[in-house]
Amino acid sequence: MPNSTVLDVVIVYNHHSATSASVASKNVTSPFLTKDDYNKAYGYFLSSLKRSGLTAGFTTSSDIIGPGKFKSYWTYAQKSWTKHNFPCRSSQIFDKFSPTTKNGKELRKLMLSSKTIKAFTDSSLFELFFDKLKTFKSLPSFSIPTVGIASSNHKTINSRLELLQTQIATHLHPSDFSHTIIVKDRHGAGGNHIYKFSKDYVESISNLVLGNPKMSFIIQPFIHFDKGFKYLGEYASTDIRLIYFNGKVVTAYLRMAEAGDFRCNQHQGGTLAYLSPDTLPSNVLAKADKIASILNKKQTLFTLDFIVSNSGHSYLLEGNTGPGLTWDPTDQIDKLEAKKLVDLIVKEFKNRIDRVRSRLSPQYNLPAKNPFLPLASETLFPVLIP
Repeated sequence: MPNSTVLDVVIVYNHHSATSASVASKNVTSPFLTKDDYNKAYGYFLSSLKRSGLTAGFTTSSDIIGPGKFKSYWTYAQKSWTKHNFPCRSSQIFDKFSPTTKNGKELRKLMLSSKTIKAFTDSSLFELFFDKLKTFKSLPSFSIPTVGIASSNHKTINSRLELLQTQIATHLHPSDFSHTIIVKDRHGAGGNHIYKFSKDYVESISNLVLGNPKMSFIIQPFIHFDKGFKYLGEYASTDIRLIYFNGKVVTAYLRMAEAGDFRCNQHQGGTLAYLSPDTLPSNVLAKADKIASILNKKQTLFTLDFIVSNSGHSYLLEGNTGPGLTWDPTDQIDKLEAKKLVDLIVKEFKNRIDRVRSRLSPQYNLPAKNPFLPLASETLFPVLIP
């Protein structure tokens, strides 16, 4: 294998969504073949890293060949993407890769298998939020009653529904929960694989599990929240997202579901609007700050999503360590807010790398400014790169 190019930061995206730079076709000129807004957003990310004096590349999960090592990568300059069909490596990883398959999990494990490789997100927080059942068990007093479903057996499903009813009956606000059941992919995202059943629960859940043998599900009671939060004088089914970074809220926005739908995600047709701190419901902000205090992850990025029931009670829907960094090209405010978030991430990378450089400079008698420039030697930095 040829010597690897050493980069300060590598962005790793799921290969199901982005294309590897190793693909030889001349028609592949950027990582995202059908999502130009993603190309612009991650092009901006790489440009922001470069402006901060950091070398960086974009790669995919299919490129992983070792701890912090990748077989190919993209770079971005002058509004153009360039393929590099040879290896790169880095000790700093921005991971947009949340695998659910055995192979994907093994690749992620390989990518982070050395203690010298640092993912941008906290690993324990990633595990907590990636699993919705684990989120509930860790934060039950803030969350909607939740039970796992792992079998299509009718008797087993009945017992799980009974457990859910027990959780509802002992909840502080049982009247918030309807008789309708929500079934979700336990590891899902983007509003995908969410189902709503108002009758024939056992049969419906059994058929769903049988039809998706590789998925795990959770069940929750549906909360009526179409009149829980008013925006610009109008009620709508709304969730509120708070983005925490370095222990404080840096961005807040709401997502309103399309008429007739309850899913608020933008990928499902939801409408986004940014909120100023004074427009946030006080009970949402208080709960979010309490959760953030419990988590005590002050040097990482994460989001907390809430809904407000029609009776005014707030509930944690889920957490996320990988919020979207793209923007609506027709919405100037969305673009500015997304870029602001990217720049905060870049600033944190800069701080982390500067701290490492400061520690290593005396040891290797190297200038603190940039000891991570691409090197011919593979062994100059054994502390950082295996």
